[in-house]
Amino acid sequence: MKKKYLALILALVMSLSLAACGGGSGDNSGATGGDAPSSDGSAKQKIAILVPNADHGWTGAVMTYAEEKAAEVNGAGKYDATVITSTDAANQISQVEDLIANKTADAVVILPQDNTLEATMKKLAESGIPFVMFDRIIDSVSGSAVASVKGDNEGIGAATAERFIAAGLKPGDPVLVMPGDNSSVPEMRNNGFQAVLKENGWSDAQIAGLKSTAYTGWSRSEGKKLFTEWLEASTIDEITATKFIFTHDDEIAMGILEALQSSDIDEAKKEAFLSAGVNLGASSGLNEIYSVLKGIHQRDYSAEVARLADLFSVTYDPAMIQTAIDDMLTSLDGGSVAQDHVIPVSVVDASNVNDFRGFGDAVSK
Repeated sequence: MKKKYLALILALVMSLSLAACGGGSGDNSGATGGDAPSSDGSAKQKIAILVPNADHGWTGAVMTYAEEKAAEVNGAGKYDATVITSTDAANQISQVEDLIANKTADAVVILPQDNTLEATMKKLAESGIPFVMFDRIIDSVSGSAVASVKGDNEGIGAATAERFIAAGLKPGDPVLVMPGDNSSVPEMRNNGFQAVLKENGWSDAQIAGLKSTAYTGWSRSEGKKLFTEWLEASTIDEITATKFIFTHDDEIAMGILEALQSSDIDEAKKEAFLSAGVNLGASSGLNEIYSVLKGIHQRDYSAEVARLADLFSVTYDPAMIQTAIDDMLTSLDGGSVAQDHVIPVSVVDASNVNDFRGFGDAVSK
């Protein structure tokens, strides 16, 4: 019996000796530990890609493009990329703090849910884990980021104002602004819009007089509701005089088009609006707007669009998330990237819409 116990003890000692000499798992160095080897035999570095969870709209497209890029990265074999979605800011905060505490990522690419992540992003910066921010940039940590990748939000506002001025907008003319929310994105879009107005002779008082609806929350249904409420609250003369509408998103513009086909609107006010020759500006690149511009939308908006003076959308491509991931890959490979990486905008209308790729379902006849 003693010999049996002695044999077990000797076997245990030998197994521990083998582990100490490296006979166990592969290289455990780095932030993630136990990584599978990359194509060159070294441990793969892990890239966590954190984005909001959504099944439609712009954020839904971001998630799709992120997953597409992660599959491409993983297929190349050098890095291990994982897309992590969050339901809200609290969920995303928990995710970031978990990966800091448990060292489950060597690099992070993140679209912050909102500015409530500021304290957590400071922890990420202090952890030494390199990170790229995308779209919603938290200024207090941008100096610590590998890159802050974003569309040109001020450029969206500037391009819209320039288009309106080319169409005849004069200082003091009525303009209706339909903003997204109270984050930095609408603020920058409004700043770009107002800066161009000021450059073209608008006074501070005239700019302060710009009419704005409540926040749409980037929602089509809320945009439809707020547009309907604006019509109801306005006189025929006020509606007719308002020939320029700056919506912050294609979903909002689609809400306006849906409202114009609704029986909820007073017919006289609807006719006043359609007779005004409105220039309707939007942004992002939603496939539905592109379908409308092409005249192929399954819900025929041709009668309403024909009575608009102009309909256009300024690009804010959700595929920019792939650029953010590429910036991180370049940095990990030892290359240099622009820390403030702003992607320029384009104006899309019926004349050039076929040159652009929209996001979301193609809604055609």
